[in-house]
Amino acid sequence: ANEFGQEHAALKLNEYLDSHHIDVTNTLWVLGVNVDEPIQLTDSLSIVPLSQMPDSREKEEFSRIDTGMSGVQHPKPQAALTCVVRATKLLTPEPQEAAFGTREFEESCRLLYDVALYLNTIETMSCIPYLMTSYPLNDMPIGPFGGSGGGAPIHDIVGRKVTKFTLDKVERLNAVMSSISSCSSTEKARFDRVLSRLCQAKRRDRIEDKILDLGIALEMILLEDNKNNDQLSLSFRLRGAWFISDDAKDRRAVYSALRSIYEHRSQVAHSGVLCGNHPEKIQKVRESYGEYESIAERIIAKRILEGKPDWTRLILQS
Repeated sequence: ANEFGQEHAALKLNEYLDSHHIDVTNTLWVLGVNVDEPIQLTDSLSIVPLSQMPDSREKEEFSRIDTGMSGVQHPKPQAALTCVVRATKLLTPEPQEAAFGTREFEESCRLLYDVALYLNTIETMSCIPYLMTSYPLNDMPIGPFGGSGGGAPIHDIVGRKVTKFTLDKVERLNAVMSSISSCSSTEKARFDRVLSRLCQAKRRDRIEDKILDLGIALEMILLEDNKNNDQLSLSFRLRGAWFISDDAKDRRAVYSALRSIYEHRSQVAHSGVLCGNHPEKIQKVRESYGEYESIAERIIAKRILEGKPDWTRLILQS
């Protein structure tokens, strides 16, 4: 009543008491992404900075700086993916309505997790889910006393990288979302694995692990139909170079980089050692990794957006 006025408060209170459902802000807190201001991704979906999220114990916790005994600051979300969705109240006399409300809420949860994964197609960006919960809207009469459930996935790799998401990236993200939504369930599952590997490569610290994950992600894209394991290295670099390059100079550069990626990935996978453990050679790989990652992002994003090419025709077209 103090914030919205007596008349509005009475209206919302009656609406709450009479309804079997309430609107809530379904929220997926994420690591690896920050924004300066809320950005609308779709009609119902936004990415919101920590500072502008509803007051909650999670917001208070994530705003606090914590360090362990080593003095290292633990990574915490700086932003969240949100969407407003109808949720079923705890008890309702009409089971069919309750089931519909539950289904709608569950679909929004899957959407938030999917978007967090698809953010990894954006250049230099890595994103992983941290905590899912929900909050009543600001004018809901139960206010901050409404309570909320939550769940947190367990990740093999967390990492500390943070990248700013900006408005100019929304169109690319929406294109990726639209393209994957039209894929078969099998194809979608494969893209999920590819993007998960790409994300791990971006968030890891050790160069050996980064190269291994990056190589695996690219093999899933470039060698998916090579069931006889014929000329893996050659197919890997030829397909990738012809797929994303339109001129000879760039094609040669991509071809050379993909050959290095495959060689380094094989060294780690087969011997556990990169470049014979020579520090100077390993340092050169570290310096080249940004180029390798950029090429992988280009290949993966184009494969998602444009579909699978006819590899033979693509390579022999000239």
